Amino acid sequence: INEGKMIIPAVYDYADDFSEVHAVVALNRMPCLINMQNKRVIDTGLYQNIGMLSEGLISVTDFKRNKYYINLNNEFVIQLPGNTYEARNFRFGYAVISRQVEYHETKFGKDVGTVIYVFAYIDKNGKQVSTTEYEDADDFFNGFARVKKNGRFGMINTRMQEVIPTRFERVGDVSQNRVVVSENYKFGAMDTNGGWAIKASYELLFPATDGMMGFMQKNLFGFIDINGTEKVPAVYPSIKPFAEGKAAVLKDGKWGFINSSNEWVLRNVFDDASVFSEGMCAVLYKRQWGFIDATGRVIIPTQFDAVGSFSNGVADVVYRDIPLYINKRGEFLPILK
Repeated sequence: INEGKMIIPAVYDYADDFSEVHAVVALNRMPCLINMQNKRVIDTGLYQNIGMLSEGLISVTDFKRNKYYINLNNEFVIQLPGNTYEARNFRFGYAVISRQVEYHETKFGKDVGTVIYVFAYIDKNGKQVSTTEYEDADDFFNGFARVKKNGRFGMINTRMQEVIPTRFERVGDVSQNRVVVSENYKFGAMDTNGGWAIKASYELLFPATDGMMGFMQKNLFGFIDINGTEKVPAVYPSIKPFAEGKAAVLKDGKWGFINSSNEWVLRNVFDDASVFSEGMCAVLYKRQWGFIDATGRVIIPTQFDAVGSFSNGVADVVYRDIPLYINKRGEFLPILK
């Protein structure tokens, strides 16, 4: 696949990403589910909407707007209540569902009704397992999910316990056992047991990557480790996250790379830079993007209008306004012979 070989012909009106070796596609605007052999597992004409396969279950909506979860044999596993508005993918054994509720309040002496949405979690038996209906709720990620209650954010675990209380202005995702939170307009980080790892004292704090967290103080950026020890002082106008032992920083109008001891590993000669992934990093030079390796050697020449990062040996690029893919040799995919 990462050599760009066509395995499914371009015959569909729409095609989603593969999940658990199945993908949602559409023919004549009708959804169906196919496998890697391009065989229809769930055919067109059965459902108005088909969701992504996740943990063996698929959310579907029929033509009467009833919502269900089915399995790959097209058997109904969960029938959802008629007032269900949204049914998301299962993650860590739970899925978020929402329903519409009419909220009433008095304004200028009149009763005013507004439709709002409330969110809850169900298990694979269709049972609601969260005792609270939230104002918003995320899918589980790394075993935790952000929730919103009374206008404030917190986080729950898969036992539906509120490990971070819903009292914060912002709550980020879990990254390296750290969760960035905002309290009284200052940023800090908590651990997944709800304890403070880094007190809320920063103007801005970024998620942990490679054991480091970027921060902002007095409009300049530096880095701390995940325990809050300052490793790189706030002296840079802009930074990128640490990855593979290096982070791009801006100094004197040019980008270079430092290590966690604030030592230059690649001097600041680039017009822009990204984040290392699979031993390579995108850099901008004279308005064109290319890729360097960990030594700073240009592996793929700067010739692209835009680029992504490498994943499984492939990166997306834009070349002369055309979106394409390349491999680590800089060859366009598919390779035409």
